[in-house]
Amino acid sequence: MTQLNEEHFELHDQNKAERYERQKIKFLEDRIKTLETAIESHAKILARFNVIETIVKEHIQPEIYEGDNS
Repeated sequence: MTQLNEEHFELHDQNKAERYERQKIKFLEDRIKTLETAIESHAKILARFNVIETIVKEHIQPEIYEGDNS
């Protein structure tokens, strides 16, 4: 049977710490990916809103926006 000495426990602790650090990095990478997706979605929504707002200003109700100088 393998004898457990101080080097074994140090190696075990080091491996455990490295696994924990990899888990943290993986979690942060996943979180970044989620946030990037959310930002892209919000950007698309804002772009659509801007297009609709432009259409309304230029084609549907130009007299309302031209007369509003406040």
